[in-house]
Amino acid sequence: MIMGGVNMKLMKGIDDAESQLQKEKQTTKTEEAMRKETGTENNKGTVRNPQKSEKQPRAKKNTSMRKKAVIEPDKMSKKQVFSFRAVLTDIAVWKAYAVATGQTVESIGNNAMNEYLKKHKLSGAERVIFDAVKARDSNSSK
Repeated sequence: MIMGGVNMKLMKGIDDAESQLQKEKQTTKTEEAMRKETGTENNKGTVRNPQKSEKQPRAKKNTSMRKKAVIEPDKMSKKQVFSFRAVLTDIAVWKAYAVATGQTVESIGNNAMNEYLKKHKLSGAERVIFDAVKARDSNSSK
């Protein structure tokens, strides 16, 4: 019975959404017909094409600047953004702590994760999986 009630609510929601779409289409058609009759345009719903600016001629680069622009290997390792979900109150506490200590939430999170890995050693099977994933990821990033 519970599933039937959920399905009925789902179907009602779908029907409501479809009827709303039909109302919007009818409203749009009515507005277009009125614009044609009156010969006026409603700028509120229209989308303008972006204006193209005139192209500026590029300045020639100085050869000394080209020599300085040699690509040097990145001294820091590559960074990747990683996030996870948390309760908003927890995030607020983390941000407040970061501000109070003069750090960033990212640096605190990074330090916390490294500390966790040091304190929570892996079992034999977990270690094999960990090493395999680490080797795979280091090979794919090269």
